[in-house]
Amino acid sequence: MSEDYTLEWLAAGGAKLGGRLTFRTCAPLFEELRQRGGATPVGGPVDLTGVDRVDSAGLAVLLEWQALQKTAGHRLDLVNAPDSRLRLAQLAEAVELLNLSGRTETAA
Repeated sequence: MSEDYTLEWLAAGGAKLGGRLTFRTCAPLFEELRQRGGATPVGGPVDLTGVDRVDSAGLAVLLEWQALQKTAGHRLDLVNAPDSRLRLAQLAEAVELLNLSGRTETAA
């Protein structure tokens, strides 16, 4: 499996983030966010459906992005985080700080 992340900015606003948010990918991801203007409003939620791994460095980048948005008076909503990926944020008590929500479960 690739050690890369994907970040797609949506024309309608918001973004899709996927792949791995790890120590290896965080520097390039943060640089991309910084170049884009991390405090620039995203204009919609950031969909995390495609994220398949998050470590503490990945969580730190999401927290930094959230902080940049908050400092600029914007809100960054992170949605559709796979339940297994929410655990680290829950352990770090960062779910509310990140405006993080999991995938909606559908009744079978």
